[in-house]
Amino acid sequence: MSSSVRSSVRDDLFLLAHDDDGRLLISEPNIGAGLAGGTLIDLLLDGRVGVNGERLVVLDSGVTGDAQRDGAVQAIESNVDPTGPRAWVSWIAADAYEATAAVLEADGYIQSTSVRRLGVLTSTRCTATNIEDLVRLRSRIRYGVQAPQPQDQRTAALCGLLRVLRLHGSLLLSMPSGELLTALDRMAAPVDTNVRQVLIAVQAVVGAATHR
Repeated sequence: MSSSVRSSVRDDLFLLAHDDDGRLLISEPNIGAGLAGGTLIDLLLDGRVGVNGERLVVLDSGVTGDAQRDGAVQAIESNVDPTGPRAWVSWIAADAYEATAAVLEADGYIQSTSVRRLGVLTSTRCTATNIEDLVRLRSRIRYGVQAPQPQDQRTAALCGLLRVLRLHGSLLLSMPSGELLTALDRMAAPVDTNVRQVLIAVQAVVGAATHR
């Protein structure tokens, strides 16, 4: 099963947020915000939710079997208050890391391993079941960095999240950070207005968490 087949911003971000040994590269609150954003972007691009004014609305409430995405759609549908992307990113982020890992492991996409030292659980590592998924994913982004060309919406959104979360190091490219961040900005430029709102929301949530 490959990331290109899944065609999911959330799932691709989860892979890129870990090194080859499965260690998380950024803080859990930050990746939680990123995965929440990826979830909303997938729902927007799949036509399951939309933006009406300043609130998210459900367009298709059909169940897909993805517990995290289906749960987000249910919550948005049952909410009666005018709630925009930032509030939803904050709400989904709370358990986004664990929820995404559970979905991907159940689908056979990743393997999680508990690491113990002196009998005490210190961390959990999540590695791609097929390392070629991660290799292909990195190559896809690297190609866009080195050979500028228009990006599809999912790739553009993924680049936007990598830029916001400063996960550019996960691409393992030997170029100055400033240049790589500028390239990710360029690659994220084609995202539509609604996706851009989610990227801004993720940036705001990450910024708020950083300054607590």
